[in-house]
Formats: sequence, C-alpha cells, structure tokens
Amino acid sequence: MNRMTLAAQPVRDPVPILTVLVVDDMQANRAVIGRRLEKLDYHVTCVDSGRAALAQLAERLPDVLLLDYMMPQMNGIEVLRELRASPRTRELPVIMVTARAESEAIVEALAAGADDYVTKPIDFEVLRARIETHVSKRSDAMHLQRANAALDERATMRSMVLADLETELKDEIRRRQELEKKLAAATALGTRSGSATGAEPDPQPAKAPGGEDLTMMLNEIANRFEATFAAIMAGRTVNLAQMAETRSLLARVRQTCA
Repeated sequence: MNRMTLAAQPVRDPVPILTVLVVDDMQANRAVIGRRLEKLDYHVTCVDSGRAALAQLAERLPDVLLLDYMMPQMNGIEVLRELRASPRTRELPVIMVTARAESEAIVEALAAGADDYVTKPIDFEVLRARIETHVSKRSDAMHLQRANAALDERATMRSMVLADLETELKDEIRRRQELEKKLAAATALGTRSGSATGAEPDPQPAKAPGGEDLTMMLNEIANRFEATFAAIMAGRTVNLAQMAETRSLLARVRQTCA
C-alpha cells in the first residue's frame, strides 16, 4: 500500500533557490550576513568591494543585490549609479544596507536607484520579507513584459494578415471591374447583333466564364474581409478557418477571371 501511495503522488517541480549577492568590505559582516541568509535557504555569494561586485555581476546576475552603503574606494551609491546606467542591471533589485539611520542617507540611496534599504544591525526576518517582495515584483514585471511582447507579436501578425487580405481584395475588385467592362461590351455587342437579325435580346444577365456568380463571390469576400477587420480592431483572435475559406473564394474568383 505504501508503495502504491507513493507512486500515486504527483511529482512537483522543486522551488528555485533565490540567489543573493552580498557586498560589504568588512569580513565579519559578510560572514554573519552570509550565514544567516543561508539558514533562510538562500544561495549567497559575498564580495568585499564595489569593483568586485561589478565584476561578479558582469558574469552572472543574482536575484537580489545586498549592497553596503559605506565602503572605501567605491561606495554603495557609486556602485548603484553604475548599475542603473546599464540596461543589463537597470532592473536588478538592490537593497541598501547602512549603519546610518539618518534620513539623508536613505534619501540618497533611494534617489540613486535603490529599491529598498535596511539598517544595521539587520533584522533578518524583515530583510527576508523585503527580499521576497522585490523578487516577486521583478518576476511579475518580467511576466508582464513577456505578455506585452506576445500581444505586440499577435498585433503585428494581425496587421500583416489584414494588409495581405486588403491587397488581395483590391486585386479582385480591379479584376471584377475589368470583367464587368468586358461583359458589358459583350452584352452590348449581342444586343446590336440581335437587333440587326430581329432576334429577341437574351433577358438573362451575362455570367462570367465557368458559370460562377462573380458578384455574389466578391460580396461574400467583402463581408468576410469586414468581419476579419472588425475582429482585429476588437482585439479578438482571427478565425483561421474563415481566413482559409476567404482565400479559397479568392482562388475561385481568379480562376473565373482568368
């Protein structure tokens, strides 16, 4: 029974481990932060300077950057400004860590592009909540970007289909006009010939070669074209079966006009 029960259980995809890059010039701080974050089930990488952080980010982006405010040579604000200037790291969630609780430091960090901040000594439960919040926001933003890209692609495809159908319809209208002129000329010639011989003119309207009702087919194509255009303008998915039927009608019209 136990084997059957275990076999029946669905296999779930493992939850991805979030990665955090910690930037702090103090070895003791890196050790404490890294150890505590690993206990919270994060994968942690630590570097000791702003330059080392930029080098690390050039190779791989973490889910969150935990950036110390005060560092020699290149402080956290300078690192942050470089990150926000690059398209690759512009959206990377950055949480500034500072021992200063003054409002000036917080305002400076946020103005430079920090997503959030924590002060030392760090409350790791608060830090965890903020990490999860910003990772979730970034994930939602990425999903939205992909959804928008998919919509743009669909809109482009619809525009291409619409332009294609419009071109084909214009061609068929031109062929119809040419054929109507030929039919009118042929009808007029038949009327003159009947008058000359004393025969009654044919009361039936002339049809296109092959017996196809050209006017009816062209009206149907126009109706289908208008329905497709209305669907595109309303943001609905174009009915591919109807498009195939429209193309079939266009092919019949071409054969009729040939």
